[in-house]
Amino acid sequence: MGKLSNKEFLAQVETHLKKNGGKSSVYLTQKRLNSIDETQIDSTNTDDKLSSKFDVIDPLSSTKTEDTTKEYPLLLRFTDGTKNLKLSTVVEFEELNKFWDDYSNVLKAGFVGLKKKTKKKSKKSKKSAGKVTK
Repeated sequence: MGKLSNKEFLAQVETHLKKNGGKSSVYLTQKRLNSIDETQIDSTNTDDKLSSKFDVIDPLSSTKTEDTTKEYPLLLRFTDGTKNLKLSTVVEFEELNKFWDDYSNVLKAGFVGLKKKTKKKSKKSKKSAGKVTK
């Protein structure tokens, strides 16, 4: 599947998470993009066109220092690990705060299979049990 608008992406993620019901794994990725001149790319929206339109930056392999005040769009991808379902969207920097609010609400509602960890009571060690305090 190609690039979706932000609203379509959230709607698709919500429906797939509800359909999944916590039964299997889903994969969410996000990457910062450097934009390439859009006039060089056709208007068709496929993943190949999307990857050629944007240059994905790997922060671990970047050795040169870049201007940290520059605002970059963000690429988000959702997949269930099969070749049948691949969703992606690009969020512009100006829309990021609103998108994160909506995105977090969708994920919280969709991750029904997750449980909080219960803390185990720690056993006292033999050395500390044998000490006498004065």
